[in-house]
Amino acid sequence: MERRRHARIFLKAYGLNQSCRVHMGGADRIAQIIDISPGGSRMLLADGNAMPELGVRGILLRGENFRLAYLNDVAYTVAWVNGSEFGASFDVDLDASVSGLQADLADLAG
Repeated sequence: MERRRHARIFLKAYGLNQSCRVHMGGADRIAQIIDISPGGSRMLLADGNAMPELGVRGILLRGENFRLAYLNDVAYTVAWVNGSEFGASFDVDLDASVSGLQADLADLAG
């Protein structure tokens, strides 16, 4: 059963390979954004460091290779971990609807 409040948007569908800087556990790390919704994101950490624990709080600091104003200083909690991927549940929904995110991603891919 789907527990998400929002539809997920897979960045690969837009031909995008986007990364961001996240701060958690006292360190900044680079994560690849796999999918995103106004309420959260699935991210890949491929730096070889330990994966975060469930419930760890973090901040999505900014995009590394793209810019979306509402993806800056977004507080999140780690909702799940699977291999080198984790789910970030945003503390407050992004200031963008699903259709708004889709339009912004289409512009980036443009």
